[in-house]
Amino acid sequence: MGTPKIKGVFKMFKMTRVIQQVLENADAADAKLKVFTEESETSSMVWLQFGIKNGGSYRIRFISRDDDNDVAVRVFGLISVDSEEQKAKVLPVLNRLNNEYRFIKFVMDKDGDVNLEYDYMADCPDPSASALEAVLRIVKMVDDTYPELMRAMWA
Repeated sequence: MGTPKIKGVFKMFKMTRVIQQVLENADAADAKLKVFTEESETSSMVWLQFGIKNGGSYRIRFISRDDDNDVAVRVFGLISVDSEEQKAKVLPVLNRLNNEYRFIKFVMDKDGDVNLEYDYMADCPDPSASALEAVLRIVKMVDDTYPELMRAMWA
């Protein structure tokens, strides 16, 4: 199937390369992951796209800004909250989810987009298992929390 890539003239940072290789190997092992890459002067990114049951889709992004071993794992715009009334309904749910899920932050940005944030130290004994575990955990969290967030927004 191959891995679609968005080519640039920029260097991919070390940990983004490691994660790309891990996810491509998972793809080769029939995990059916479609891996994309993007590069710029200041960052490199590997991302995967997933569908939401009864919803749209979202991307899990592994973003690296240097050759250190830190990677920002993000899901941007899981839901978009438009009105102040909706924000008042969704914020308590985000607070509860932040207490329930220990390593992921649920945040609402100034535009009303709900994002998931996870800071990943890839300097561990098995970065491949850690990257795949991060993907699996985030997919499960989205599956579990998306309906609740939508109910809160439209209640």
